[in-house]
Amino acid sequence: MPKDPLMYLARRDAYAAFLTASDAEGAVIWRRVEGRYDSLDAALAATRESYAATQAAFNVLDVEGVGPVDQARELMDRLRELHRLNVVPDDAWETYTAARAAFVTAARGFLARN
Repeated sequence: MPKDPLMYLARRDAYAAFLTASDAEGAVIWRRVEGRYDSLDAALAATRESYAATQAAFNVLDVEGVGPVDQARELMDRLRELHRLNVVPDDAWETYTAARAAFVTAARGFLARN
């Protein structure tokens, strides 16, 4: 049983929201690199929207300053690197998914202890 069930749920939801936003941003990057957007404007709009959503979700974690903040920052760094590429190297997605897995593991561990 969590020490504070309401705090547990708030943190769990914040971690899930960040993970969902980062997954959506990764999907936007993938579609952009594959040329799936109808126009450059559409790609830029999707990129701005997904970037802003991930940043907003990260800010919740960053303000609290406890839990998997470092792992979340690492995941964001991997996304930012992917944004700079027009062709994604073969290992880029593996690096991203490793950072994603590290965030999930850290979030689960923090939730289990609190």
